[in-house]
Amino acid sequence: MKKFSALSFWVFLQIGGIQCQQLITLDQAVSIGLTNNYGIIISKNSVEAARNNATPGNAGMLPTVGLNAGYVKGLNNAQVKVITGAELDKQNAHSDLITAGVGLNWKIFDGLNMFITYDKLKKLEEASDLSAKIIIESTIAEISAAYYEIVRQGRVLQMLTEQVDISRFRLDLARMRYETGTGSEIEFQKSRVELNADLANLSIQNTRVENSKITLNDLLAREVKTEFAITDTLLVSEVLNYDSLVNSMKTTNRNLQLTTKNKQVGELEVKTAIAEQWPTLDYTAGFNYYRSATDANFIQYNRNYGPTMGLSLNMKVFDGLNQKRRYKNAVLSLQSYDLEIKQMESKLEAHLARIFNEYRNQLEMIGFEQENLQLALRNMELARNSFAVGSISSLQLREVQEDLLSARNRLVTAQFNVKLSETELLLLSGKLLN
Repeated sequence: MKKFSALSFWVFLQIGGIQCQQLITLDQAVSIGLTNNYGIIISKNSVEAARNNATPGNAGMLPTVGLNAGYVKGLNNAQVKVITGAELDKQNAHSDLITAGVGLNWKIFDGLNMFITYDKLKKLEEASDLSAKIIIESTIAEISAAYYEIVRQGRVLQMLTEQVDISRFRLDLARMRYETGTGSEIEFQKSRVELNADLANLSIQNTRVENSKITLNDLLAREVKTEFAITDTLLVSEVLNYDSLVNSMKTTNRNLQLTTKNKQVGELEVKTAIAEQWPTLDYTAGFNYYRSATDANFIQYNRNYGPTMGLSLNMKVFDGLNQKRRYKNAVLSLQSYDLEIKQMESKLEAHLARIFNEYRNQLEMIGFEQENLQLALRNMELARNSFAVGSISSLQLREVQEDLLSARNRLVTAQFNVKLSETELLLLSGKLLN
């Protein structure tokens, strides 16, 4: 554990110069992402829009009130004859018409469809909230993976830096032996070639570290060149329990919850199809004002005003069997939702089982590779001492050097895979937001 603490300190220095760069933990990175990530902001807007739609008025439960007013002025040539024999012949006759009113319309009964619609709007609001949480969880998983990738690439950078140190040590001894006549030029030149190869790999790895930081900055929706340092989070702190994950998945997985919510909307669609078969009853009320004044009519002035009210009953007797068709399709959709839930439960449990097997295997690999690393470090120490006194060849030292690099790389890969599997398991079980 002390070695990993020292390694963490080295990662600080290599990946960001903590003396001049901001240190960001994984929790802080997630917090920044939840605030800035464009996908999350868009999903929050969708939730707000769904919340705005889930109102009694949008469901048709409230009356509508309207105002109207009008004024018309005319200039007409009028000629009128009536059956009594009276005649009117008026040139350039003026007329004025003023109307005003306020009206109320209220659907009193529609087969309870308005209440069903309101419930549906609330379910859609809840579904939108679940969709937003799915996006949030996916973003957290992406940020976590990107963060772990920076740590992994930093670890590899450290390994390659130590490879270069060993290769320089090997080259220095090979040069000294060649110059003093105790070594061959071939060994000296081979040491130079392999050092240059190690330096090239180190340069490539520096680029990988920088690119992995750019990826995280992009997920955090900030300037991609923002410099920062990170902490070492590849250490496994808690072993997950399979039964607990499965139980949590069945009740908390957001995708499964969303499918269940869609089924509930489907149930309301069936009720809507039934409600359409009932008659509708509408209530109307109003207050109207009418005033007409004209020289082009026997009635030169007419004014009336007062309240109005009434009821209207409407019922579709036959609509080409469309109501029956919509009901059958709604029932079929509801049956499909049931099958989708069962299918998703099966697929999620199978996926979780596979990921958990990988997770458990990588945990075992960590134990093996930690032991292998200790052996490789001991072999490297012995090989350096042996090479310094000429007991082994340059080729043998290189082989031990490669074994050490491979052991370190396998350990880091196992730790990285464990963290990725852990994140995926928490995502599947619905625990990632916690």
